[in-house]
Amino acid sequence: MKILRVKPITLGLAILTLSSTALTGVIMSNVHATEVNPSQVENVAQEPIVPADVYERLGHPDVIITKDDGFFVKTPQPVLDFSQDEIVYDSAMTTDETKVIIAYDDTYIKEEDNK
Repeated sequence: MKILRVKPITLGLAILTLSSTALTGVIMSNVHATEVNPSQVENVAQEPIVPADVYERLGHPDVIITKDDGFFVKTPQPVLDFSQDEIVYDSAMTTDETKVIIAYDDTYIKEEDNK
């Protein structure tokens, strides 16, 4: 009876091949692909139906509160009796001297008694 001798490199490659095949089988059996319904994708892509006047008001706040606790209220008409030092066009640029913010196509006047 003749005993076959296998080289250590060949034996190592055989073990590596078998173990990688077994590991791939375990991974593939644990991965479950979910099926996506095309109608669900279309529903997600559609924008919600909002009335135009509600949508318009969302971009125009009634009150602006600034970082220095300034409280500015939207006024129906522009007020022109303020100096240029008291008017800003960006609510992030307000100072203690700011009395008017012109933003969002509206005019906001500072309320002095906000507390």
